[in-house]
Amino acid sequence: MEVHTHPHNHGKKSWKQYFWEFLMLFLAVFCGFLAENFREHLVERRQEKEYMHSLVEDLQTDTMNLNDEIPFSQGISERTERLVLFLNNEPLHKDSIVKLYQLTLQAGRVVSIDFEDRTSSQLKNSGTMRLIRNKQVVDSIRNYWSIIKVADDIRARLEMVKSKAGDIGVRLFNNKYIQSSNIQDPLQSDFFVLPEAKLINDDPKLLAEYANRCHSSQFVLNNYIINMKAAKEMATNLIKLIKQEYGLK
Repeated sequence: MEVHTHPHNHGKKSWKQYFWEFLMLFLAVFCGFLAENFREHLVERRQEKEYMHSLVEDLQTDTMNLNDEIPFSQGISERTERLVLFLNNEPLHKDSIVKLYQLTLQAGRVVSIDFEDRTSSQLKNSGTMRLIRNKQVVDSIRNYWSIIKVADDIRARLEMVKSKAGDIGVRLFNNKYIQSSNIQDPLQSDFFVLPEAKLINDDPKLLAEYANRCHSSQFVLNNYIINMKAAKEMATNLIKLIKQEYGLK
């Protein structure tokens, strides 16, 4: 009697089994992708808020510095104006020469504002500006950077014109008549002028040229003051905007 054997198909998978296996594998990979994407999203949102918190601190530092520098600059501008008027109108005699020394020392004080760039430099150089989703915040930050750039340009211009005035000043004033003082007023000079002070050169043409240079210095300084006021207002508004958008205190 012959025995017939029939092949068994236990090891062979149907197309449905292949499909389900593929689907499960696809879902596993896809869910892993979603989880990783979500994790990166959370990390970026946390980084975004950290950058904004740091930027607010920098802006607050800027506003505090501007609160000090603006009135100081206005005082220097007023003293420079007095110096120009004095040069143009006062006859030179013993007492007026001492006054001229004093006004020159007061008007010659350095005016400069340094903006905090701790966070801004990171946002600019590391490409992390892309993390900031709010277009209004992005535009406001870029506008603030623009006004800072203008401030730096004006400061460079101010340094140049004051340097030119100083080049003439060294031909007019003798440092031996100037001594250190203990005056604490930031708008006053840290030096005392001796009553016997004299000019090295009292040529009217040289004094007129010095007056012109001082006048140019005051003009640039006034532009600087306008810029600083605008920067202060912009920084204040940007702080308010960021705090509102990111729930910062």
